[in-house]
Amino acid sequence: MPTRRPKVTVVVPVYKVEKYLRECVDSILRQTLKNIEVILIDDGSPDDCGQIIDEYAKADKRVVAVHQENSGYSKAVNRGIEMARGEYIGIIESDDWIEPDMYETLYNDAKKNRTDVTKGMFYFYNSTVLAGAQNSVFRNPSNVDLRLAPSGVFQAKEWPKLIAFHASIWSAIYRADFIKKIPIPESAGASYQDFPFMMQFLTKAKRITVVKRPFVHWRNDPEQGNSSSARGEKLLLMAQNSKLSLEIAHKYKDYDKIREAVFIQILWANLSFFEREGFRLRGAYYKLLREIFSEIAGDPTFKFQYFSKHDKDMVKYFLVKNGRAKYEVHRFFHRIRSALHKFARTFFPTYRTVTYLKWQNWEMEHQLEMMSEEIQAIRKQLEK
Repeated sequence: MPTRRPKVTVVVPVYKVEKYLRECVDSILRQTLKNIEVILIDDGSPDDCGQIIDEYAKADKRVVAVHQENSGYSKAVNRGIEMARGEYIGIIESDDWIEPDMYETLYNDAKKNRTDVTKGMFYFYNSTVLAGAQNSVFRNPSNVDLRLAPSGVFQAKEWPKLIAFHASIWSAIYRADFIKKIPIPESAGASYQDFPFMMQFLTKAKRITVVKRPFVHWRNDPEQGNSSSARGEKLLLMAQNSKLSLEIAHKYKDYDKIREAVFIQILWANLSFFEREGFRLRGAYYKLLREIFSEIAGDPTFKFQYFSKHDKDMVKYFLVKNGRAKYEVHRFFHRIRSALHKFARTFFPTYRTVTYLKWQNWEMEHQLEMMSEEIQAIRKQLEK
């Protein structure tokens, strides 16, 4: 009797995460959608991860344990996608965990709308901050909010903000015969390989939907060792992958409609990496970003549509003469201001209260802005 095809295959690349691995896998196996396949790929992890995934494979027939020499995130995920038997494929990072109904909800939406890509929202988790703020719904630095995505099926050219939002390839499912044709670029040890991968599938997808609920708890603890805490020459690979992403975007026939979103994503994908790079390597990083942003230098058709004043100011450093020196001066004084703010928040309760009230005011303004956009979207639908 033939084996029933899984509705969803979940691919989990595993490397040096024994502290978090069980929480991750348990959250997948507790899914309300029972007909799933879980492929756990031990990428040559030096800790006990290999033994842990073997235990899961023995205990649950839905789990497939794979062991390989350390080859990097891309090759591990590509191998899992190649092996996957499911109608749809999801990717989960092995230090994160997910809500129990994630795959049932995404799968039902994908089947209903016959999508290539169905994406959900996610939480930003950091255990080192105050308890009430540890697990907050992610909003990107330019305030792109997935709750404002179209309610039905769309393409990237119709809502480019999906590109501007965040790569987060682990918060979606993909139609198997669609995504199997789009491998993640295989550069071992690289940072942010999901950026060029995202650019490929979003520009090729004909049918995309967004489920406006958070499902993944994206862990960002300082000690966990993911790309958010990378250092040194590894960070330069972020800029190189951004350059590759831009090359992919250029091939899209409606590139002019997504261009602004591509560049704001490039800025925010690189900014924190660039700013924490050491002085020596920051020069090399600067040259790479200057080369990327040279495309929009002096271009009157580029309107900085998704760029805040701060975003525009940062881009200028990559476009103007002596921009590197000007940036270093800016960085020096910014660090002094940050240190003073930290000191004031620590020792002066009144200052801390004022800062909180300013944040609350900003949050209210953002909510009003979202409501205004939603009203405009409803008006457009009614006019049709």
